[in-house]
Amino acid sequence: MKKFISIIAFVFLAALLTQGLDKKKPQQAFQIIPDQTADLNSGAVATAKQKCENWALAAGLETMFARQGVALDQSFWIMRLNHGELCVSPLPSMEKVAEVVNKEFVLDDGRHVQLEIHFTPGAPTNIDAVIAALKHQQVTVLIFRGHPYYLMGATYDEQIGREGLRRFLIKELRLANTFGGEPGVTFQRYREDIAEIDGVLSVSVAASGR
Repeated sequence: MKKFISIIAFVFLAALLTQGLDKKKPQQAFQIIPDQTADLNSGAVATAKQKCENWALAAGLETMFARQGVALDQSFWIMRLNHGELCVSPLPSMEKVAEVVNKEFVLDDGRHVQLEIHFTPGAPTNIDAVIAALKHQQVTVLIFRGHPYYLMGATYDEQIGREGLRRFLIKELRLANTFGGEPGVTFQRYREDIAEIDGVLSVSVAASGR
């Protein structure tokens, strides 16, 4: 009888130890590659014809679409946003911008294109997409303290897990001003307030098939 009880006790203890090991599975270990960079190549970006936030945003639209083969200048967008070349601050709402931009347009060369904006409010959370856009030379606009800036470059730490999992931690964002003659901004993660990033704006262009 004592031998039987000892066997039961051993099995019970082994089960407890196994459960304890299951609960203490080793966490994913990461190799850290610090201070990686991604930057846009030098190239022209449009600056606002007037020092007003609506013109700053229109300059951003001009540049982003030009990089994707669509030549629609900031005056084109201002006329549709404000029904005249007005100087307006603060920025128009992204809902209003979407109503104006997210349509099919016929370009001067006869192409039919479907244009669309993509706005993510707040600080960027999909860091992979931010870095990929820079590496593919796609222009995005970051709205910081209510003003549009071009995202020109980023410094980040890359973390690589044993199973190939990759994570990115942004340390610095380099921003060019949409106002001509005005300095850009360097956003450092532990210096600036991340809550002051109002959102990230990008665009896409697709052939309409007509």
